[in-house]
Amino acid sequence: MKTRYKRFKAYSLQINLELGNIDKNIKKIENFIKDIESNSLLVLPEMFSSGFDNLNLEQHSKKSKSILDWLAKISIGKSLTIVGSLPEKYKGNIFNRAFIIDNGNIVYKQSKIKLFTPNNEDKYFSSGKVMKVIPTTKGNIGILICFELRFPELALKLRKKGVEIILVPAQWGKARKKHLETLSLARAIEEQAYLLVSDTVGKIGDLEMAGSSGIYSPWGDILDFEDNGERLLSATIDTKEIYKVRRAIKMY
Repeated sequence: MKTRYKRFKAYSLQINLELGNIDKNIKKIENFIKDIESNSLLVLPEMFSSGFDNLNLEQHSKKSKSILDWLAKISIGKSLTIVGSLPEKYKGNIFNRAFIIDNGNIVYKQSKIKLFTPNNEDKYFSSGKVMKVIPTTKGNIGILICFELRFPELALKLRKKGVEIILVPAQWGKARKKHLETLSLARAIEEQAYLLVSDTVGKIGDLEMAGSSGIYSPWGDILDFEDNGERLLSATIDTKEIYKVRRAIKMY
């Protein structure tokens, strides 16, 4: 069977968030994404509604459904695929849960498996167990949530499941900025996949964030990168390039 290649515009949003201020954060995101092209891919940061306002997560999680509904309307109106993560309560536990919305439908949710214990995530969140690659209108998508980028075995699992595009919603600290840049490039090269990082920037609460959002090709080219500012990054994704690289250097 012939592979159906896809070519489309992809966006990664880098912004500063105000801790716990959902209305302000959503309004900012709306202003950034209102003019993106139809039939494109959009990646939003980790916990983009509230940031890690950990003492108020239960309250914030109650608003996540309405935020997903809002994004679903945007998605269906422009034939978008949208990925990010939000706090979500399930069976009495709070999860940092990534989602994929494809043409208005929530087609997948994935809870963060590797919690970042230096920031006490394990005290406020339950960890997930399931990691899948999901076929979408933009290709086969896999997700690594922030800290999970450090674990090559997770990225390899996605590759073995047929991933074409790895999306990384993040809130990565500035003290580890160079780590984010190095690991993002390495994972794209290792798995011969497009990789998009959507990070936060500036001070959020008491923490300074890394910025360093990027869009990387399966050959390791940096297609777009933002160091310190708020910006909507963009690049053209052509899934044909993935298979060119994989044929040139056969790894799996």
